[in-house]
Amino acid sequence: LPYPEYKSRSYGKGGPTENGSTSSTDIPQSQEALPTLFLQEAAHLVSLLSAVALATLRCDSEDMDALTVEFIPGHRWPNYNSENDPDMLKYGHSKNGFLRTLQFMLDISGTQYQRSAYNAARPFPVIGGVSDREALFLQRARGASAKTALVFHWLQEFLIREQLHGSLGNVAPPIVSRIPQYLSDGHMWYNSARKMSYVPFPFPHAQMATMFVLASVVLMPTLMLSKTELWFGLVLNFLTVLLFAGLNELSKELEYPFRSMPNDLPLNLFQAHFNESIVTMFAGFHPDARREVEEVESLNAI
Repeated sequence: LPYPEYKSRSYGKGGPTENGSTSSTDIPQSQEALPTLFLQEAAHLVSLLSAVALATLRCDSEDMDALTVEFIPGHRWPNYNSENDPDMLKYGHSKNGFLRTLQFMLDISGTQYQRSAYNAARPFPVIGGVSDREALFLQRARGASAKTALVFHWLQEFLIREQLHGSLGNVAPPIVSRIPQYLSDGHMWYNSARKMSYVPFPFPHAQMATMFVLASVVLMPTLMLSKTELWFGLVLNFLTVLLFAGLNELSKELEYPFRSMPNDLPLNLFQAHFNESIVTMFAGFHPDARREVEEVESLNAI
C-alpha cells in the first residue's frame, strides 16, 4: 500500500482543536505523507461499528471483555474453516478431537461457555484497536442493540462535527448527506440480520417437526419390516430415518447461521476483508492526481 504506518488513536503534535476536531491542519509538515487524522478516525469508527455489529450477531457473552484485536494491514487472512486456523491456537483453542466431533454430531456442544470460548479464539480486528474508554462504554451498554447504537452514534456525531468544522472541505451538502444515508441503510440491514439471529423459529413448528421425526423413528421400522425383507428393510429404514433426522438437524443449523458452531459463518474473516477495503482509502485520491495538480499549478504560475 502506498502509505506508511499509521496511528489512528492520536491527534498529532498539536493535539485536538478547541472543539475536539481531528482536522488535517494539525498534521506537521513532516507527516504530510500520512493519511489525515480525519480519515484515520473515520476508518477506526467504521471498523469498530462493523466489529461490534458482527459480535452481537454471533451473541458474544456480555460478561466477557471486548473480543477485538488491532488490525494489522497485510496480515494473513483468518482461515475460512475456523478449525484449521493456526491463529486460534494462540487464544487457547484446540482442534476438534474425536470427543468434540462426536459432541458436534450429537448436538450437545452448544453451551454458553463453549460458545464463548470458541468466539474468544476468533476476535474481530479493528483498525487502530479499541481504546480503554471505548471498551468501558461498550461494556456498560447492555444488549446487542445498545452496543451497536452507541458506536453508530459515535460515528454520526464525529461526521457531523467534522463537517461543521470544515474537515470535508468544499464538498456540496447533497454529497455529504449521502454518508449518513448509507450509514442508516447499513444499520437497517444489520437489524434485519439481527432478527435472524435473535428471533427463533416458531416454537409450534419446531415442536411439530420434532414429533414427526420421533414418530418416524418408531413407525418406520414397523412399516419397512412388514413390507420388505429383513436386511433390505433394515437398510431402508436406517436411510429413511437418517434422512428425516438429518433434515431436522440441518434446519436447526440454518436457523442460527451466525452462532451454530462449528458450521457458523466466519464473521472474523468478513471483518478482516472489510478492514482491508477501508484501509485502501488511506491512499487518498488517484496516484497521478497530485502530479497533475502540481503541473497545473506550475503552468498557472508561469
